[in-house]
Amino acid sequence: MRRAQGFSLIELMIVLVIIGILAAIAIPAYTDYVRKAERGDAQATLMQLAYWMERQYTQENRYDNGKPLPDSITKPDEGAYEFGFMEGGRSANEFTLKAKPTGSQSEDRCGVLTLDETGKRKPEDCWQ
Repeated sequence: MRRAQGFSLIELMIVLVIIGILAAIAIPAYTDYVRKAERGDAQATLMQLAYWMERQYTQENRYDNGKPLPDSITKPDEGAYEFGFMEGGRSANEFTLKAKPTGSQSEDRCGVLTLDETGKRKPEDCWQ
């Protein structure tokens, strides 16, 4: 008598359980990796914006020249973070830039990233 070819239902269920366990481990790790990468991009963008602000200060001897942040720097990261100034964060001699997480990035543990004219970064543990 010949045995039937193929997989039994038990074998298929075991494979599905193994795939489920691997997915339960891999998906959160991947999501955390993506959030860290997006955070790194936002930090780099904040640094570029700070350099831009310093160039403005060099040219006009003040930070509050009325010019908006350049789209050429802020738009490539559009979607994960919104860039701008903190409330009251721009005067003649001071500025504080912020990167506010949006979408799925809003669940990032670091929250809003800030950078000021002295190079002070908050939250400090997220800028390492």
